[in-house]
Amino acid sequence: MDAPRERLLAEATRQFVERGYDGASMQQIADACGVTKAALYYHYAGKADLLLGIVGAYLDEVAAVVTRAGEASGAPAQLDAVVRGLFALPVESRAVMRLAMHDLRHLPEDCRAAFGVHYYERFLAPLTAVVAGGMDAGAFARRDPATVVWMLLGMLYPFFSGRPRDDEEQVVTDLLAVLLDGLAPRP
Repeated sequence: MDAPRERLLAEATRQFVERGYDGASMQQIADACGVTKAALYYHYAGKADLLLGIVGAYLDEVAAVVTRAGEASGAPAQLDAVVRGLFALPVESRAVMRLAMHDLRHLPEDCRAAFGVHYYERFLAPLTAVVAGGMDAGAFARRDPATVVWMLLGMLYPFFSGRPRDDEEQVVTDLLAVLLDGLAPRP
């Protein structure tokens, strides 16, 4: 991606996370980047295009976290690496998860559907495979792997507000203890 597009996307991300899709304006984004509104529209067709760029970049980040986590030995270590990797992302990046949950409705249906497919293929399916592999190996109790993944995401969601926490390491430790101990097979 070229430098002007990156700068515009970074500023749009900051403003969308801070103000939401409806609260951010193309003029404010252009002003913050020192370009004209016409220059912004040269790079992005509109706010929906910016939002698609933001969530697409976020998907690249989380997919990379899952890929790196796959190098760990065993499903518990892989889930640990995913959670720690997601918390290691910059706070602004993590807040995009909340932004996506609330504001993808502004995208045209075909864009939402395409993003959903990519989100599933690059993030949900590999994460579900980790959980299913842990169940197959006997590291986790047998549950529906997709449901376990959605539970994990539900546990993560409240901590991705865009504001840093002083106790994040403890949050990660506690979240992993609850998740992994809750998945441990019972005699």
